Amino acid sequence: ANLGQRGWRLVRHVIPGNTWHQATDQLIGTDVYGRPNGPRSPASFSVKYIDSNYDQFMFATGDCEKWLVAPKTSVFGWYSNADRQILKSSVSDVPYKARWYRRTNDKEDPWIT
Repeated sequence: ANLGQRGWRLVRHVIPGNTWHQATDQLIGTDVYGRPNGPRSPASFSVKYIDSNYDQFMFATGDCEKWLVAPKTSVFGWYSNADRQILKSSVSDVPYKARWYRRTNDKEDPWIT
């Protein structure tokens, strides 16, 4: 599948390896850390985007081999093992659903399965 779109803004980046984001805002866009330095940054970062106008999220591996685009409405809300809409991904040009988690007390969420 081809992403074929422009206009994305990189708001979070995690360095390669076995670490995960230190963000705990569940993607609402309030966590700020590191120094934004593009997709090949040698350090993890997060910028404030809570006040930005957007309607989609794109999640991607660092090499963009695996990625997905989902509407903001799929990401927000509280759910556990629930089907959430994916608009497009590296494996499909057509919309489909996958099981996601975004639980109130699990600050590392959302999880996409």
